Amino acid sequence: MRIDTHAHVFELGLPAIPTARYVPAYDAPLSAYLAFLDGIGADKGVLVQPSFLGSDNSFLLKALGAAGGRLAGVAVIEERIAPKAAEALAAAGIRGLRYNLVGRSPEVLASADAMAMLAIAAPLGWHVELHADAPDLAAALPFLRSFDGPIVLDHFGRPGPDDAALVTSWAADPRVRMKLSAPYRVRHPDIRGLAGRIVDAYGAERLMWGSDWPWTQHEEAAKAAALLPEALGLDGATIAVMEATARRVFFPAGE
Repeated sequence: MRIDTHAHVFELGLPAIPTARYVPAYDAPLSAYLAFLDGIGADKGVLVQPSFLGSDNSFLLKALGAAGGRLAGVAVIEERIAPKAAEALAAAGIRGLRYNLVGRSPEVLASADAMAMLAIAAPLGWHVELHADAPDLAAALPFLRSFDGPIVLDHFGRPGPDDAALVTSWAADPRVRMKLSAPYRVRHPDIRGLAGRIVDAYGAERLMWGSDWPWTQHEEAAKAAALLPEALGLDGATIAVMEATARRVFFPAGE
């Protein structure tokens, strides 16, 4: 069955960080997301910590616990924590660290806290997930030279109109995986053509699909669009390999 590798849950009243660029004015509860998964025929999903909540992953962890193993998570941890605390997060379903670099310097990855967390993440089998526009991703990737684990790029690598060659060039690094998700956050004019170039460059075994539910700041556009991977012109064999990749990354024990 299908696996969705990128979604967010939240509710009104959660404490937003002071630097939040956007705070949703509605609830996106776990029950609604699980219903969405049922509707698209997905048996598994992945919750990504929303940027406006910063490093307070408590709501994410609560949702993972309530989902009974159906969901995995990607946390934001920008301050150093003890290895035992990270092991507890892994036991709760966390499978990666996310760095949202939109509006921030990629040099955050060079901080002492980031370096300490990267050293903890790799032995746990965690990946590092990066969210930024393509030129900023290009500036960020060199800071991860010493990271011995997968690097997952959100939303096609967020290329602009002239960045297709840039995002496909990262395929030379065998650690890099990419999520084909949120086409409405991508400024490239030919999403289907871009998807084809990415498949050719990376191979389906290094790609995953995500819904980006509940499509924050693009709610109506997303609901009106065909968001499933078939809409990108991908064939069934390619989609099947992508789904197998997602299971290895997020549900490695076959749970």
